[in-house]
Amino acid sequence: MNLPQDNNEAIIFDSHLDPDIQVIIAYPNFANYAMLKPQFLKSGSAFLLHDLRIIMVDGKVVDEPWFTFEHLLVIQAHEIGHFLAGHAMSSEFLHDIEKEADWLGCMLLLNRGFKDAASLHEQEYYSRYNTTPYDDDKLYRERLGQLI
Repeated sequence: MNLPQDNNEAIIFDSHLDPDIQVIIAYPNFANYAMLKPQFLKSGSAFLLHDLRIIMVDGKVVDEPWFTFEHLLVIQAHEIGHFLAGHAMSSEFLHDIEKEADWLGCMLLLNRGFKDAASLHEQEYYSRYNTTPYDDDKLYRERLGQLI
């Protein structure tokens, strides 16, 4: 699959991992990009609008030469991990919600057959946490496994 092409504004499509969640890639020329930019700076290359079931992706990152379709899948998987785990709905602060979302994201990619993206996500997981999703399987599988 190819990456969506920059149309100087925004591209909207159903997630490749969950058709009930939309992905919006907002490019710097998008009319509301200035409003989104502070959240991109805070959250990184994407963030989830939980109640709207929308993943906002920074088109500036998508346009980088290194960015691939697999990177887009990893972003979707991570944000859907947050959605499935109800992180935005919880009033309780969990210090490891990013790791939970990454673990769920890896498992989603594997379950949906996106092996190259899962491999990329595993590498990022290791670089962030110095462990693998498989090493953490026992930690998360019982509590989060039914969400995959």
